[in-house]
Amino acid sequence: MSDGLTSNEVAARRESGRINRVQDRTSRTYGEIVRRNVLTRFNAIITALAVVVFVVGSPIDALFAGIMVVNIAIGVIQEVRAKRTLDRLRILIAPTVTVRRDGQDARVAADDLVLDDVVLLAAGDQVPVDAVVLESGGLEVDESALSGEADAVSKQVGDEVLSGSAVVAGSASVKAIRVGTDAWIHGLVTQAKEFALTRSELRTGVDQILRIVSWILVPLAGLLLWSQLRASSGVADALVAAVAGVVGLVPQGLVLLVSVAMAVAVGRLARNHVVVQELYAVEGLARIDVLCVDKTGTLTTGKFVLDALEPLAPFTEAELREALAALAAAESSETATMRTLSDVLDPSPNWKVTAHVAFSSARKWSGTTFAEHGTLIMGAPEILLDSIGHDSADGPRGRVADLAADAKRVLLVAHSSGPFGADEQLPNDLAAMGLVVLAEEVRSDAAETMSYFANQHVVVKVISGDNPTTVSAIAKRLSIPGADQFADMREITGPFDELALKTTVFGRVLPEQKRELIEALQRAGHVVAMTGDGVNDIPALKRADIGIAMDTATSATKAIAQVVLLDGRFDRLPTVVAEGRRVIANMERVSSLFVTKTVYAVVFALAIGLSGSIFPFLPRQMSLVSELTIGIPAFVLSFRSSDAPSRAGYLKRVLRFAVPAGLAAATVTLASYWLARSPVVSASLAQARSVSTFALISVGFWILYRLMRPIDRFDIVLLTALLTLFGGVLVTPFVRRFYALTFPPLTDALLTAGLTIGSIVALEAILRWVDR
Repeated sequence: MSDGLTSNEVAARRESGRINRVQDRTSRTYGEIVRRNVLTRFNAIITALAVVVFVVGSPIDALFAGIMVVNIAIGVIQEVRAKRTLDRLRILIAPTVTVRRDGQDARVAADDLVLDDVVLLAAGDQVPVDAVVLESGGLEVDESALSGEADAVSKQVGDEVLSGSAVVAGSASVKAIRVGTDAWIHGLVTQAKEFALTRSELRTGVDQILRIVSWILVPLAGLLLWSQLRASSGVADALVAAVAGVVGLVPQGLVLLVSVAMAVAVGRLARNHVVVQELYAVEGLARIDVLCVDKTGTLTTGKFVLDALEPLAPFTEAELREALAALAAAESSETATMRTLSDVLDPSPNWKVTAHVAFSSARKWSGTTFAEHGTLIMGAPEILLDSIGHDSADGPRGRVADLAADAKRVLLVAHSSGPFGADEQLPNDLAAMGLVVLAEEVRSDAAETMSYFANQHVVVKVISGDNPTTVSAIAKRLSIPGADQFADMREITGPFDELALKTTVFGRVLPEQKRELIEALQRAGHVVAMTGDGVNDIPALKRADIGIAMDTATSATKAIAQVVLLDGRFDRLPTVVAEGRRVIANMERVSSLFVTKTVYAVVFALAIGLSGSIFPFLPRQMSLVSELTIGIPAFVLSFRSSDAPSRAGYLKRVLRFAVPAGLAAATVTLASYWLARSPVVSASLAQARSVSTFALISVGFWILYRLMRPIDRFDIVLLTALLTLFGGVLVTPFVRRFYALTFPPLTDALLTAGLTIGSIVALEAILRWVDR
């Protein structure tokens, strides 16, 4: 047995950088989170406007900046909470390992290993480096996190084991041949370090609105400032009026409400053990029309369970069970298969062992000779049946083929009255005793979840590194449509555009091929979600519109997934979809309100700028209008329940409502304002601004009514509460003075009120006629 490296050799390798240390990031840094939420187009616009008001006007008129602060806080807090949760779930590399140095065994941190270190592995350990096996005691490793293969792989002297795999049985001493950034796993993990935002039609639509606003804001602000300098008494008043004109262009409340609604959905999902790393991932999953799932760890647990014991004449099931119990008890290094059998077998009969041959991948069987009971062998049916030598088409060989086609793993138990042959060869008089049928354990919630997505017209694709026949059989057991349409990706080269659309099950898929399949589906116009738990899933999870990591996923996989199922329950996904649909439906409704405000603010700026009139509002009055007709109702409406399927075209539908509604609001308000300033009424500037505030609030209530139709009891209560609140503002002197509201003479008030109400009635009649 090797004594391992000496202390001097370890020190020399550390000095030269040949150490198993990499920057292992489980999630985004705090700095990245803060920068992404602070450095936005929206924040830049609002900050610039607030600075102008703070410098030349009253701080009260800068109330609009508070929405920006709250919006930043919500985004940062939610993402920091997700980061902390994922950091606690870090499981990629075992914290300590056993290493042999100077002839002594010691426990050291996994990232303290150096090149050529001798590491001792036992069942339950995670392999910390790429290594070559020096000694093997029945070593079996689970490489599903790397390759997607569900079966444990037996490793012999000279074989390589890769970092990220796990020891499921046996023990070994291995020598590190690649450490740190040279390890195979690092090439995939580094892809997790490039953070990309979740695709979101909501965010894209809001960004487009903000981009348009930013383009027109500067020329409109210049036009307004020029006109206000001509119409006002001083520069300060002109600047404040100009800010009042352009601040209404920015739908700041929309950005806040989208964040609030998303954050509430994230909170609800967190209570169901679902971590959402990005707010907009809630929307993304609601919009998917293709769900790509890995088999191992997603549809199945990755474990095999005993499905059946089938004795072969003349042996009975009781004899078969007794033989298996004796074999399990005689096994010196328990394998995953033996552990599965031990959990369900009767107690061992305590037969005396006289000889034992351990399992090896070369022979594909193991066996034990017992005093007075002969020799029992268990292993691959094709090997043992060839040795037995006689088998009809409808005998054991045919039965094994049928079971394998149904994704079952089959082992044959054989009996001989004699001992092993020379050099541990099989006995000559073997007789087939029975079949041990193992089945990969399907997640208890997988079938119900697959049924849900099928009912929602979401196409499911199974993409696995496992045998395509096996994967297809699992998909059939879960009633996935098209489960019999499978492809072996070892036999196919890209491009995969046609294959991705027509095929349901993909087996023997390489990590790069998973990503290419996702890209092919996206090129066809699909919104794709991908589930996975292994490092081999990282390229596909990164490329998918929504990446979903299971509870068994490596920390690197969890770091790049937008959604993490902490308890591994696949049936959490319908809950996420429902939350997303609720958010999307409500945000489309409230977006119409905010964009309506942007439309009438643009009309105000153009009309006032070109006419040279004094702007009809103070910033605080615009804030009151926003609070009563947009902010409060939008906040309440954003939490309504809804399960309507998500549709593309969010911005187009919003503009279809908002443009005519905004034009109507601007027309009525400007007519009321100019009437108040005309010789007919001759109201003061303060009175005229109050009249325009009353008019715009009245039109805003009418727009809200039309948006909510058909209204229910909840909507009536909301409208009544808003009208009551507006009345409270008017009758409370302090509040009325705060918003600088002044009542005009009664005759003038009735005249402008009649114009406003008459305009609304006329508009309603016109719109109803158009609807008919």
